[in-house]
Amino acid sequence: MKRILMILLAALGIVGAGAVAAVIFLDINLKEVIAQEEKEPTAEELAARSFSMEPLTTNLTSENYAVVQLNLLADSEKSYKELEVRTPELKAIVISTLAGLSRDDLKGSEGLTNFAKTIQAEANKVLHDGQVERVLITDFKIQ
Repeated sequence: MKRILMILLAALGIVGAGAVAAVIFLDINLKEVIAQEEKEPTAEELAARSFSMEPLTTNLTSENYAVVQLNLLADSEKSYKELEVRTPELKAIVISTLAGLSRDDLKGSEGLTNFAKTIQAEANKVLHDGQVERVLITDFKIQ
């Protein structure tokens, strides 16, 4: 009986030591992951990934037209370079999106937020090397 108890205690000790080692190992990796996620990008890093489009003018479905300028924040410098190459596609996305909207669709902050989300989703469909994290509307006029 004592022999079985000793074997059982030894097995529990080995399993316990393994569990402690696993917790310590995972804890170190978890701390590194959290530290990387919490690190905010610097202004220089954001500027290096911020792609400004030239102002675009297009008709809306209503009898108005819109003038819009956008800034797309890429998730990496590699995707920023792809945005530069795909400028004609991005212009087409913005123009076709605006052409399907009316003045009322673009009213208020909710309308502009929906427009920006649509542009982000459509731009991400054409990108292969990353994503657009955020779309900023830097100039907007309806006439």
